[in-house]
Amino acid sequence: MNTEKKLMSLINSVRVLNSTRDLDKVLNQLIKEVLNVIDGSNASVLFLYDKKINKLYAKTAAGFDMKYLKKILLEPGEGMSGKTFISQSGRIFHSKKDTTKGMGNVSERVLELYGKSRSGLQYPTSALCVPLISNGECIGVLTVDIYDKEIEFNEDDLKLLETFAVQATVAIENATLFSGNERTKRIHEELSKASLSQGGLAEITKALAELIQCKVAVYNEFGDILECSSNDAAKIALELVQSFPELMQRVIDDEKKVFYENVSFLNVNTGVYFFPIYADKYIIGLLTIFLDGDAILDPLDRFAVEQASVIFALEMNRRESTAIEDLKYSGFILDQILHQQFNALSLNQLSKLNIYENKNHKYNAIKMYINDPLLSFKEISIKKHQLLRLIYREISKVPFKTFVLDKNMEIAFMFVFPTHYSEESIDNEIRRLFILILNRASEKFQLSILIGIGRVVNSLEKVKVSYRDAEKCIDYLQSPNEGRTILAYNQLGIQRLFLKTERDELSEYVNDTLGPILTYDEKNETDLLLTLKVYLELNQNMAQTAKKMYVHTNTIKYRLKTINQILNLESLDGRVAFDLQLALYIHEYLHF
Repeated sequence: MNTEKKLMSLINSVRVLNSTRDLDKVLNQLIKEVLNVIDGSNASVLFLYDKKINKLYAKTAAGFDMKYLKKILLEPGEGMSGKTFISQSGRIFHSKKDTTKGMGNVSERVLELYGKSRSGLQYPTSALCVPLISNGECIGVLTVDIYDKEIEFNEDDLKLLETFAVQATVAIENATLFSGNERTKRIHEELSKASLSQGGLAEITKALAELIQCKVAVYNEFGDILECSSNDAAKIALELVQSFPELMQRVIDDEKKVFYENVSFLNVNTGVYFFPIYADKYIIGLLTIFLDGDAILDPLDRFAVEQASVIFALEMNRRESTAIEDLKYSGFILDQILHQQFNALSLNQLSKLNIYENKNHKYNAIKMYINDPLLSFKEISIKKHQLLRLIYREISKVPFKTFVLDKNMEIAFMFVFPTHYSEESIDNEIRRLFILILNRASEKFQLSILIGIGRVVNSLEKVKVSYRDAEKCIDYLQSPNEGRTILAYNQLGIQRLFLKTERDELSEYVNDTLGPILTYDEKNETDLLLTLKVYLELNQNMAQTAKKMYVHTNTIKYRLKTINQILNLESLDGRVAFDLQLALYIHEYLHF
């Protein structure tokens, strides 16, 4: 073909490319026109670069079977097209020796797919590769091949293809912008229709799957499956959670806009896209797309799905709001039980929640306290909302009725158990639930939380007593040197008596009762206080005291004599022993 004809062919091709704004039509036209522009070419393929996965994928081709070619993903630098992408400059591969060398670093799988797409012809006789440059970045590579042994490309062919590529890039940019807007609009409209039809999360999940022809699943931020587009999608979604929990957690923790991973289920490769679903800048779930094998989601579809994730966020919030409203109502009832006069109004409202005052129920009150005074109001608001979502999620799984009252830095709970639950089993259930919540709140939200567990009571009117127990536990957990985060009232023992007494008054009592012994021990480095404590705990049995302290009985006898002398006591009996033991308990409480 002479120069004039080549130029006319180029002009006609550019005119054809600019005749439509539909991206798929532009790309199909582009790949056909390039064969008209470059004399002697047998096949061409357009690779586009996907930033999200850092791969080049075959978008369209002429002279190749796309059934195989679309499965090819190239790393930057891999093969002739990958090398051109890295260098961002056109390349000529003059001979089969050059093309073989250029494809020398491709994987066996890619080479196999490439050969199948050309009926077994793996290496072209000659090839041209030119980058598509937009705003200084390479967005793809256009590759043209010759399989005729008598023809090879030259510098003029390369210059012509580079000129064509410049015009093709402009056409691609214009069509991408137009098609992206149209596709986003269409997906958004269809999902909005599904949402307005009151079909809920299930309908919009199925609608999206039909629009992009992929399997779709929706998870919450804890990895629970909320909806799936089909039974097949449900099987894959469950397998993903069970086989790759670390991947799920990593995706949620990273909070990337879009995350792609290729995983293997029972030796079958599956491409997985994770789209975070946000509410107030934090993740409330994952919209997950499953693709067969190494297939990838079209970038325009991906962008459209990313924009449409807000519809999933609205639907998830709508679904959750119903449960939250129920719990808020239960909080109103619990507020009356704990802080107001318990009356017939409370009973009527309780009956609406299918809870009746009778002898077949046991009740347990718990107080949760957020122990993070240095957090700002904004931080507390965000973290508190996330914590409440976690609480609602976990209590929805327990097999007994729960009431939740949210007030500022405190959350009150009342659990209703059947009478056949023993106190031990109730304690185990409560501890399991709240240890899980404590651990998750610490790991995911960096919240410091204290839990006080009241005693089990057998009537609604006594729930106030159980809650006061829980408050005492919180007071104790806030004591200096107390490192625990969860405490039950039955673990407090005599120390519950000291919680409402001023610490200065308690310290004064200890000093008045045990002060001389404390001073003596500190000055002489002795163990009189410990000896007194063990002796009184063992019912003043000198032999057992000596055994427990690994000393001779005479040593204990000498220490007790010294204690009597220091405290001016004649004996350690009756009221004297009681006063000393009480002082020991208070001292232990103050320094625990």
